[in-house]
Amino acid sequence: MRERVLAALIRLLGRLSFRRVGRLGALVGRMLYRWSGREVRNARINLALCFPDMDEPARERLVRANLIETGRSMAQMVRLWVGDRMRPTDLVDDNGFEQAGRDLLARGHGLIFALPHLGNWELIAESMADIVPTTALYRPPRMAFMDDIMHAGRARSGVTPVPIDRTGLKALHAALQRGEGIVILPDQVPKTAGASGVVAPFFGHPAMTMTLIGRLARRHRAPVLFCCAVYDEHTGRHRLHHFEGDPGIGAESPEESATALNRDVERCVREFPSHYQWTYRRFEIPGSQTPSPYSRRTT
Repeated sequence: MRERVLAALIRLLGRLSFRRVGRLGALVGRMLYRWSGREVRNARINLALCFPDMDEPARERLVRANLIETGRSMAQMVRLWVGDRMRPTDLVDDNGFEQAGRDLLARGHGLIFALPHLGNWELIAESMADIVPTTALYRPPRMAFMDDIMHAGRARSGVTPVPIDRTGLKALHAALQRGEGIVILPDQVPKTAGASGVVAPFFGHPAMTMTLIGRLARRHRAPVLFCCAVYDEHTGRHRLHHFEGDPGIGAESPEESATALNRDVERCVREFPSHYQWTYRRFEIPGSQTPSPYSRRTT
């Protein structure tokens, strides 16, 4: 029953305009903030850890703004997957992103696009595909019925989705060997430490951090291009903000590489703190003997 209701809502979002869907998502974000559930609690904990010098009223305003922007982004991502195709120029200010990508690609080692959980990362897909054939890691959603929707939505942007398994990893290596592009969300928390993840500082706190981007950058000598699409209320469009990643991401030491990667993610977050996915348990360290910060009681 629940899945049928959600599927009906998704079909409805596909019929609405992109801006109207954004308003609806922002309204849902306001409602989630008022309900003060798990998402709000996670955001409060994360922001207290990352911005300890910010006074509590200011942090609470940031929590509210963040839930609104998260709701807007999630709803508009669904609209991109299931609605009519829209002209990218109507939605996005490229801000020199495509030229920056082509310049890095010209070095001849492929290109790694790093898209943090900030803003609407799905909006960047067509711009990446316009630069170079691009392969993206794809993690199936928890709700099985969403799998086909997400897979089809991402594929029609021109990006080739591959699963997070051995086959998918081989596809990433092959794409870079061909001088193509790959996409990875750099702040995804690995399930275990070891080959897939190490603990590295993020906003001065230990965080399980993926090693995949570092391994790929080191093996293929591929540059990393960070990008996020941030909504501008005044224009009703998203603007792409981008920069070349720290060369340290390709360091031999996994810890040094992960530290450089987190430093670049943090650079994005500090510039647009209300647009980051603070509801995500970024400081959850699988297998750690240290109590999770999300298990603490908060006021």
